[in-house]
Amino acid sequence: MEPLAAFVLRTPGSLANVVANRRRHLNMTQQELADAAGVSRKLVCDAEAGKLTMQLDGLVKICNALGCDLVVREAPSGRPTYSDVLAFGQ
Repeated sequence: MEPLAAFVLRTPGSLANVVANRRRHLNMTQQELADAAGVSRKLVCDAEAGKLTMQLDGLVKICNALGCDLVVREAPSGRPTYSDVLAFGQ
């Protein structure tokens, strides 16, 4: 399997896109991902919809089932704020 590219996620929508695209790349249904992660299908749907109420423990389980890591790192100075990103629709 080809390595997964690194993505900088600045909005729930960008995280949703990564989860959905990775699941599709792995040819998994939402139910198959939910079963592999040990979470409900609704939680997978919420992750793919970019729901702001997403539970972190569920997200970590989903990422693990997709073969992904969540990484937190210091942001470079001068990067756009969350409000900037939302204003420009990125």
